[in-house]
Amino acid sequence: MDRHRTSRGFTLVELGVVMTIVIVLGAIAVSSFSRQLPRSNLNSAASELQSAMHGARQHALATGHDVWVMVFPQYVSSSGTGRIIVYEDAASNFAAGGALNVGNYAPGTLAFVAPGQVVTTFDLPTGIVVGPATGRGTSATLPAPLAGVDVTKACSFCSTSGDGRGAVRFRPNGSASFYAGSTLQTVTGGASMGLNASAVNRTWTLVVTSAAGAVQLLPGS
Repeated sequence: MDRHRTSRGFTLVELGVVMTIVIVLGAIAVSSFSRQLPRSNLNSAASELQSAMHGARQHALATGHDVWVMVFPQYVSSSGTGRIIVYEDAASNFAAGGALNVGNYAPGTLAFVAPGQVVTTFDLPTGIVVGPATGRGTSATLPAPLAGVDVTKACSFCSTSGDGRGAVRFRPNGSASFYAGSTLQTVTGGASMGLNASAVNRTWTLVVTSAAGAVQLLPGS
């Protein structure tokens, strides 16, 4: 006796179940990606900032010139908000109130006075900002030997007026000093600035010591 097999397609109910599963899996994938992208951008920006600071110090040691790392927390670029510029002060007049100095520097122009130069510049990616406003927390402290470094601000050496700019000045002997605009800051031990990704509520803190100009990157929350 021959037996005949009957083939059939998916029913509407089965198709509906499959589509629902696909949609749920897609939503999970999108949610996971949306969480990972800000975290990845933050880690990359923090690493780049650390490299810029360390490279500026090494450049000062190698050239015998002051090298400045200028921070512009409010500068808006095509990628996001915040610009970092490393400037070699070969003319030794960047803090002296000359035609071009740390107080009047236009971050969008990238001007320089020869034989000085703009060594490097980078913009923070979308969703990554200098912050948060209270740094690692209003009562936060670091263990020795960094206990004197203020980590309760978005940028402990940046100005609280104007465009909020600040700068780290690396000397040829490797030491660092800090400026709010063009005003030299008196600090204990060193200074700090944070990078924050509000989408994942995560922060990295960069610390630069005064005497040695050492650069350390500390994870936050």
